[in-house]
Amino acid sequence: MDILEKAHNRFDDHSDPAVRGAWRDVRDRVKGLRSAVKASHHSERAPRETVQLKKRRALKRLKRLREKASSRLYRTTLDDLEEEIQGTPVRV
Repeated sequence: MDILEKAHNRFDDHSDPAVRGAWRDVRDRVKGLRSAVKASHHSERAPRETVQLKKRRALKRLKRLREKASSRLYRTTLDDLEEEIQGTPVRV
Protein backbone atom coordinates (compact mmCIF):
# COMPACT_ATOMS: atom_id res chain seq x y z
CA MET A 1 0.00 0.00 0.00
CA ASP A 2 1.27 3.46 -0.88
CA ILE A 3 2.30 5.59 2.12
CA LEU A 4 0.09 8.45 0.96
CA GLU A 5 -2.93 6.15 0.79
CA LYS A 6 -2.13 4.71 4.21
CA ALA A 7 -1.84 8.19 5.70
CA HIS A 8 -5.06 9.25 3.98
CA ASN A 9 -6.92 6.37 5.59
CA ARG A 10 -5.54 7.37 8.96
CA PHE A 11 -6.04 11.15 8.88
CA ASP A 12 -9.08 11.74 6.69
CA ASP A 13 -11.48 10.46 9.35
CA HIS A 14 -9.83 12.29 12.25
CA SER A 15 -12.26 13.90 14.70
CA ASP A 16 -10.38 17.22 14.76
CA PRO A 17 -11.12 19.37 11.68
CA ALA A 18 -7.76 21.16 12.07
CA VAL A 19 -5.97 17.83 11.65
CA ARG A 20 -8.05 16.96 8.60
CA GLY A 21 -7.27 20.36 7.08
CA ALA A 22 -3.56 20.03 7.82
CA TRP A 23 -3.63 16.54 6.30
CA ARG A 24 -5.22 17.83 3.09
CA ASP A 25 -2.44 20.43 2.81
CA VAL A 26 0.22 17.75 3.23
CA ARG A 27 -1.48 15.41 0.76
CA ASP A 28 -1.72 18.13 -1.89
CA ARG A 29 1.92 19.13 -1.39
CA VAL A 30 3.17 15.55 -1.65
CA LYS A 31 1.11 14.93 -4.77
CA GLY A 32 2.54 18.11 -6.30
CA LEU A 33 6.06 17.03 -5.42
CA ARG A 34 5.52 13.60 -6.92
CA SER A 35 4.15 15.03 -10.15
CA ALA A 36 7.07 17.47 -10.39
CA VAL A 37 9.65 14.68 -10.42
CA LYS A 38 7.65 11.96 -12.16
CA ALA A 39 7.25 12.69 -15.83
CA SER A 40 7.57 10.46 -18.85
CA HIS A 41 10.03 12.76 -20.59
CA HIS A 42 12.86 14.82 -19.10
CA SER A 43 11.67 18.05 -20.72
CA GLU A 44 8.32 17.72 -18.91
CA ARG A 45 9.92 17.55 -15.45
CA ALA A 46 10.04 20.56 -13.19
CA PRO A 47 13.29 22.50 -12.79
CA ARG A 48 15.50 21.85 -9.77
CA GLU A 49 14.47 25.05 -7.96
CA THR A 50 10.80 24.10 -8.25
CA VAL A 51 11.43 20.65 -6.80
CA GLN A 52 13.41 22.15 -3.91
CA LEU A 53 10.60 24.58 -3.19
CA LYS A 54 7.97 21.84 -3.31
CA LYS A 55 10.03 19.67 -0.94
CA ARG A 56 10.47 22.55 1.50
CA ARG A 57 6.76 23.38 1.45
CA ALA A 58 5.75 19.74 1.88
CA LEU A 59 8.08 19.37 4.87
CA LYS A 60 6.75 22.58 6.38
CA ARG A 61 3.17 21.35 6.08
CA LEU A 62 4.17 17.98 7.50
CA LYS A 63 5.67 19.72 10.52
CA ARG A 64 2.38 21.56 11.07
CA LEU A 65 0.44 18.31 10.84
CA ARG A 66 2.87 16.68 13.28
CA GLU A 67 2.12 19.46 15.79
CA LYS A 68 -1.63 19.07 15.44
CA ALA A 69 -1.68 15.25 15.47
CA SER A 70 0.99 14.56 18.06
CA SER A 71 -0.29 11.13 19.10
CA ARG A 72 2.15 8.22 19.02
CA LEU A 73 -0.36 6.43 16.81
CA TYR A 74 0.42 8.79 13.93
CA ARG A 75 4.17 9.09 14.47
CA THR A 76 5.25 6.15 12.29
CA THR A 77 3.00 7.19 9.41
CA LEU A 78 4.35 10.74 9.55
CA ASP A 79 7.93 9.46 9.81
CA ASP A 80 7.45 7.30 6.72
CA LEU A 81 5.95 10.21 4.82
CA GLU A 82 8.77 12.52 5.87
CA GLU A 83 11.30 9.92 4.76
CA GLU A 84 9.68 9.77 1.32
CA ILE A 85 9.68 13.56 0.98
CA GLN A 86 13.31 13.90 2.02
CA GLY A 87 14.30 10.98 -0.19
CA THR A 88 12.85 12.60 -3.29
CA PRO A 89 15.77 13.49 -5.58
CA VAL A 90 16.13 17.19 -6.28
CA ARG A 91 18.17 16.61 -9.40
CA VAL A 92 15.74 15.44 -12.05
